[in-house]
Amino acid sequence: MKKLKITVNGKEYEVEVEVLEDSEQGSVPPMPYPAYQQSVSPVAAAPAVSAPIPPKPKAAPASGDSNQLTSPMNGVVIEIPAAVGQTVKEGQVVVVLEAMKMKTNIVSSRDGVIASVAIKINDTVEAGQVLLSYE
Repeated sequence: MKKLKITVNGKEYEVEVEVLEDSEQGSVPPMPYPAYQQSVSPVAAAPAVSAPIPPKPKAAPASGDSNQLTSPMNGVVIEIPAAVGQTVKEGQVVVVLEAMKMKTNIVSSRDGVIASVAIKINDTVEAGQVLLSYE
């Protein structure tokens, strides 16, 4: 048994330790805490590198020819703000899809009048599927 005195946060403790194996070869002699504290040199912090801030996500542009608007992704139709006969502007939200619990606004690819809507609420759509057409 070895009897040791340990100081933790300024409070001293006496403990007995049973040595099961004594292999002091290559061991470093103990260093008192204040000496250890003085021997450690401060390390300069690396300069902070900021990652580029990603742009805010825009509404998903739908693809297709000039008279049809197709879905850019798979999802479920949860809202159709556009109606047949309605005049829409480029960038206006015409369909809202939900995929993986996230809502995605599908915007009009051009100015025009809605000629037909090929989907309804709760429809499952696939990428490339026609959502609506323009006059």
